[in-house]
Amino acid sequence: MQDSNKENKAPEIDAKEIPDKNTSPKKLKAGGWLEIAGFLIIFMIALKIISYISDPVRLQKPELANPRERHISAALLEEANSMDLIIVGDSEAMVMASPEQMMEQAGISAYNFNQLGQRMSETYFFLQELTQKQSPQVMILETNVFTQETTLKKEADVTLHNILLDRFTFLRYHGRWKELWGLKEPEEFHSHKGFEPVEVIDSYDGSPYMFETDEVYHINPITIYYLDKVVELCKEKGISVFLVSSPSSIHMNYPKHNAIQAYADKQGLDYIDFNLMLDELGIDWSQDTGDAGDHINKYGAEKTTNYLIEYLNENYDLPDHRND
Repeated sequence: MQDSNKENKAPEIDAKEIPDKNTSPKKLKAGGWLEIAGFLIIFMIALKIISYISDPVRLQKPELANPRERHISAALLEEANSMDLIIVGDSEAMVMASPEQMMEQAGISAYNFNQLGQRMSETYFFLQELTQKQSPQVMILETNVFTQETTLKKEADVTLHNILLDRFTFLRYHGRWKELWGLKEPEEFHSHKGFEPVEVIDSYDGSPYMFETDEVYHINPITIYYLDKVVELCKEKGISVFLVSSPSSIHMNYPKHNAIQAYADKQGLDYIDFNLMLDELGIDWSQDTGDAGDHINKYGAEKTTNYLIEYLNENYDLPDHRND
């Protein structure tokens, strides 16, 4: 028979295994979150300091910025209150109007404030920064910046990304760290006040692409949100806004025209669609495009710039700086 006292004996427990009543899982968890929060705060402060040290605008060296950001950086370095007109948008805006031609022919002090593939969220953040230093009277907003093909998810991702870049500029320029820290010579950069004079001729066959219809293109709601904020900001700053669609057989169509016109009517903005004025402008697709009808080249830009000069002289009282 087994010993009953031995059988009923309580198991021995190591005192080390007894949890301290003062150490609860909740307190340990809270402490872990505090450590994570502290690390994130220190990381963000460090990132902010690095962003300040390596900012090409603060360093007054736009050539140190990524190629996509150089026109923006150069614009932010212009003398204060030196822009009466800004042309804003993506690559379609970049090739549509020549500030140098505007100054030479009409004394208009203009700047192409744009970048490749610019989104409306970027437009808003950069415009906030520019208007701290500049007081333009007029803004031309090229419409491809808010009618690009996109999805709600993509636009949300891009917007979140741009919010982070706006707060921590080093994330925008970190790929240029060798140039920023003097380990590599940056490429030469000539801004032409934000204009890209495309000299290449790559013809388009001239097939019609603006077929009249009642269909209306759906503009992404996130894009519309930032478009509204841009228009609101301009109204607050006393900047007159009008919309312009650059000639593009690739990016423009009649449903987009209808959507832009509807937005312009809603906001009380003027709208010029060069795609419906090709004959009036004298656009020759065999000579005036550098990429088979996607963008106009410098020969096409001479024609659109001439039209814009006439329009500005007729509708706005911009000063003539030719004798300054």
